[in-house]
Amino acid sequence: MKLFVMVFFFLPLFCSSQTTKDYNLAMQKFQTFYNAGQGDSINAMFGHSWDQANAKKTLWTNDEAARALEELGTLDSYKFIGIDELDPQKVYIFQTTFSKAGKKMTSCTLDKKLAFGTFRLVTIPDNITKQTSIQKKAA
Repeated sequence: MKLFVMVFFFLPLFCSSQTTKDYNLAMQKFQTFYNAGQGDSINAMFGHSWDQANAKKTLWTNDEAARALEELGTLDSYKFIGIDELDPQKVYIFQTTFSKAGKKMTSCTLDKKLAFGTFRLVTIPDNITKQTSIQKKAA
C-alpha cells in the first residue's frame, strides 16, 4: 500500500519534468523565429515569470533579432551536448553553429510549461567550457 501511495504521489513530478526532446523542440522554435528575425515571437517563448506584458523593455525585439542576425548570421544548426549539473537550475547546453560567427555555445532552461526560464544565445561560463572540452575528448 505504501508503494502505491508513493507512486501515486511522485508520478506527476516525474511526468512534468522536461526532457532533452522538450529542449530540442524549444531550440527548433527559437531557430525558426531567430532566422526569420521575429524577435517578438522569441519574446513570447519566455515564461510568465518574466512578465513581459508589463515589462519596460522586452527581452527580444525584432530590431535586436536583426542585429544578432547581422553579427552572428543565421543559426544553421544546434546540437545538445549536455547539462550543466553544477548550476542549480540544470542548464541545458547546445553547440550552435552560425553562418558568420561559426560554432558557439547556447544555454537555456525551461519552466514547467516548457517556456524559456533562462536563455543565453552565446555563453561561455567555466562549467560550459569544461563540458565542451569533455565533449571534444569523447568525439
